[in-house]
Amino acid sequence: MPALDRDRVQPRPLRLRGAIHHVSLRSADGRALFQGAAERSRLDRDMGDLLRRHAARAHAYCWMTNHVHLAVEMEPQRAELFQRDVATACGLPAPDSPPLVVDAQTYLLRLVRYIHLNPVDAGLVADARDYPWSGHRVYLGYAGVPWLSTDHAFRLLGGDLLWASAAYRAFVQPDFDFSARPAPRACQ
Repeated sequence: MPALDRDRVQPRPLRLRGAIHHVSLRSADGRALFQGAAERSRLDRDMGDLLRRHAARAHAYCWMTNHVHLAVEMEPQRAELFQRDVATACGLPAPDSPPLVVDAQTYLLRLVRYIHLNPVDAGLVADARDYPWSGHRVYLGYAGVPWLSTDHAFRLLGGDLLWASAAYRAFVQPDFDFSARPAPRACQ
């Protein structure tokens, strides 16, 4: 076998099947991305088309006043283009950095929690169920968004659907204490 010439070896691009990406887009100057409910509803409608076009699945989302968050599962080579298309749909310039790749087994539930509690952390509502522009209400069974998938997160929470739903409700409480109560098994 010939010796390996390290100066001529081209590294292969990283290929992760169905990686989870945290897409986070923010207006640079803090301006509002949405002037009202109609614009957020338009993004809700457009998101289904964007996800289909990029062969992606959304696991969490939140449309804040001046930024958006998505937890999306897709092929990594499509992630930057997807993020750019979401930026265009929000009236933002193309982002400078790619979306963050997240280990699904370890961090998907924490990412879903972070995204869905964003309105509470920002002081917009006291309870995340009162914020209509996130996937939290879908996870609770109060709303339906056809392009949002809850099954992966619920599987990580364990048990049947009833058990997973109850575990999700406890896990997303703002005062959830990871040290006092065991976190769902995927977050330990």
